Amino acid sequence: MAFIKNIFILKFITFIAILSLIKAQGGVIKFSKDSGFYEQEFELSLSVSDNSKIFYTCDSSNPINSTTTKEYSGPIKIIDRTSEPNIYSAIEEDENSPVSISRGNNFKKPVYLVDKPMVIRAVAKNNNGEFGQIFDKTYFVTTGDLKQYQDLNIVSLVTNPDNLFDPDYGIYVTGTQYQNWKKSPQFDPGQNPWDKKGICNYYSRGKEWERDASVTFFEKGKVVIEQNIGIRLKGASTRNNPGKSFNLLAKKKYGKESFDYAILPDNFDINGKLITSYKSISLRSVYEESRAKDKFAIELVSQRKDLATTTKRNAVLFLDGEYWGYYLIEEKMDNEFMENNYLVPRDDVALIKEGENEEGPQEETDKFNSFCELYSKKDMTDSKNYEDVTDFIDVDSMIEHFATGIYLGTTDWPGQNAGSWRNFGNKISGNKYGDGRWRFMTFDMDYTMGGGWGEIGPSVDNFRKIESKKDLSPTNLFLALLKNDEFKKKFANIYCDYANEVMHIDKVKEMVTRYKEENSDLVGYSQLRWWGATSKLEGYSHWKQNYLQAMDKVQNFFEQRPKYTLQHMKQYLGLRGELKELTISSNKEGKVKVNSIIPTLKNGAWTGQYYSDVPITLTVVDSDSFKGWTGDVESKEKTIEVTLKQNMKIEANF
Repeated sequence: MAFIKNIFILKFITFIAILSLIKAQGGVIKFSKDSGFYEQEFELSLSVSDNSKIFYTCDSSNPINSTTTKEYSGPIKIIDRTSEPNIYSAIEEDENSPVSISRGNNFKKPVYLVDKPMVIRAVAKNNNGEFGQIFDKTYFVTTGDLKQYQDLNIVSLVTNPDNLFDPDYGIYVTGTQYQNWKKSPQFDPGQNPWDKKGICNYYSRGKEWERDASVTFFEKGKVVIEQNIGIRLKGASTRNNPGKSFNLLAKKKYGKESFDYAILPDNFDINGKLITSYKSISLRSVYEESRAKDKFAIELVSQRKDLATTTKRNAVLFLDGEYWGYYLIEEKMDNEFMENNYLVPRDDVALIKEGENEEGPQEETDKFNSFCELYSKKDMTDSKNYEDVTDFIDVDSMIEHFATGIYLGTTDWPGQNAGSWRNFGNKISGNKYGDGRWRFMTFDMDYTMGGGWGEIGPSVDNFRKIESKKDLSPTNLFLALLKNDEFKKKFANIYCDYANEVMHIDKVKEMVTRYKEENSDLVGYSQLRWWGATSKLEGYSHWKQNYLQAMDKVQNFFEQRPKYTLQHMKQYLGLRGELKELTISSNKEGKVKVNSIIPTLKNGAWTGQYYSDVPITLTVVDSDSFKGWTGDVESKEKTIEVTLKQNMKIEANF
């Protein structure tokens, strides 16, 4: 390992030395055309503000020291490069190579030529031999297949290929360190290649594994962001997949300190204000249809403000000028996310992911785990103990988190794909999320809704599943809280809210139709890229059909899920009542809140099912014209509590 460390240091010093030469003295390069989509081939001219010489590359390599660098002497012809041989997409899995991009996947390079725009990277060199800043542009010539991308969200990520694939400091490969480990006495041949603590470049973390890059975002063919950034790999065990995810970091040392654009146009903070600036953005690889399901699952619960989730947006990534697949643009779930969304200062955010300290002092994580461990053993029927918990944790947020994981039949949870956060600074007046209590976050919902580690159907009993994690925090505390009658009834009602509205089949059917239309091509081509086929056409058709069938399974899951999971809940919680129907109607457009939901009235009415031994709460929302409740209940109060001893019909009159 010392040998690898020395090589790394040597190459890193060389890299820093190169950076030290990059001064503005070489001049600013002007491109005759900006990055974009063009209907035909054209001649690109480069010019510089002084008498410096210009050097450029067409393969995304560093024009300062690349073997493919050319000195600019006249216009460069910009074409669709798809017919050229694959370069970076030709790198595959090889257990005996330090430039293997995965282990245990048997990943083979594509058998076809991937789509390729043209990336021009250029730098000026002055008479003193000093290089200036590197500039780059990405061009899509739409005379062929590149035309299909013009109406999509496109990300062109450009970095020196060595930053990705160099054996010693390339972040995308197993690296020399893995090959040396295999030869060392410390080698463990039984280590799972998906162990996130594995000895590989792509499992390495921290700022020393951050690399410089540039990014260009296109919306419907138009550039909306173009700037220099830092990149790191994203994820835990998924780093072992050949299609890897990235975190994009805006920092002053690269140029701009933020991405100043509403890259997620549906992303609003708790006050309803559109978020227009980000310090970081994540690109989440969708290399198989289960990864596409994450966006679906998160969208279902996206309006549940007590549960932190990320807004996601479809995109296609081109990495160093080659098609890299379907990706999701999303927020990086860190202290910046909490500041943007919940208006809590980032320096005051404590954040735990998968049981490990992520943001804030380690002592915050230790206190959280200790509290969960201590109070999971206490009597939660004691009002003082329960009050202690509600002072420490937002139990509504906890209920949302566990209701989501259980209802969706999540297979790689709890323990994974979960987190907690709080404001450990001063309380924020008027902001309930700044009150200092711990709240919950849910992410990576790939293995849900009938798929994952083995086919898990709608009859899966996730109430029993979480028993297997009863020794982990905070699952231990959640299970203890279910013995408290107030908490149990609150959970039961919200779980029924999920079945009746949040994850109702009518909502799901509309989403399934939309996802098939929007995503089937994206998934078809992306899964072809990473899972292979004997030909491009055959593979695309196969994987597209595979995705459509997966979405049919999702719809079937939600069609069947309520009849199973509501009975599972009854049995697990020891409820004695039966499901009864509640029908809410309104003579006008007034809104009624049922427990935690504001149901959509169709033809002036809505029907849901709740247990007869769990009282439900009805509240009139934002209406001064309310006259009273009639039907099976009569009252003038805006908020009433109802116990469904039989099916009931209640009308809200305005």
